[in-house]
Amino acid sequence: MNQNVQVQGFNDRANGRIHIIDYVRGIALLYMIFFHLTFDLAFVVPTEWGKAAFYANEGVAVLDTSAFILLAGISCAFSRSNLRRGGRLLAVALAFTVVTAFFFPGEAIYFGILHLMSVGMILWGAFDEFLKKAPAAVMIPLCAVIFTLTYQISKGFVGIQGLFEWPVPQELLANNLLYPLGFIKGGFLSVDYVPLLPWLFLFLGGAYIGGLLTKYRDRLPDFCFADPLPWLGFIGRHTLIVYIVHQPVMLGILYAADFLMKR
Repeated sequence: MNQNVQVQGFNDRANGRIHIIDYVRGIALLYMIFFHLTFDLAFVVPTEWGKAAFYANEGVAVLDTSAFILLAGISCAFSRSNLRRGGRLLAVALAFTVVTAFFFPGEAIYFGILHLMSVGMILWGAFDEFLKKAPAAVMIPLCAVIFTLTYQISKGFVGIQGLFEWPVPQELLANNLLYPLGFIKGGFLSVDYVPLLPWLFLFLGGAYIGGLLTKYRDRLPDFCFADPLPWLGFIGRHTLIVYIVHQPVMLGILYAADFLMKR
């Protein structure tokens, strides 16, 4: 009997959950926590080695953000309550904006990853019946192309830098009212800035990938259903709670440590 329990714990195909999604999300969250720690050690409780670690990890952090958004889109295909989930997440994101703007005006978050994912969930939940009619074989490459072409839009152009570039109309950059879309002018600052262009199309591409995973679930290899590290899967299933509490906890510890070291 013990052997049967171990086998089922490792291969949970019978219960239908694709644990590898939780695992990758959990790993992405753990790295994000590490990167936020380097930010805190670089700018909040500044240290030289903290700054070095932060700048050394900036490139990896972009990949981590990309993985997080892609996974959020994939998860939409497995949820029947995207509108409700998106609404709750948007409330949390707006709370982050209010709190950071009030207590840390120089480090406020006006449109970060939570804002982006909440809008993506709401849009998918509201128009999923229409969006699902489009074939994934067309939409995934299309989303990839639009994401690539709009990746530098916050820098004032569309295209691929160094190859072909089309400037964004200046009317869109006249002020920062369109900052959620990615149209900003000099002086705009959001510590965590993940605008709808280009990132919404990475989210939507993930949703179509998720649709393929649900459609061809039976063809996935066994390791996709494996659950050898339940604690990592647990983190991956509860990313929002961990995301909300990790920064206040880390800041509390760092401020306390800094206070004790200066006594």
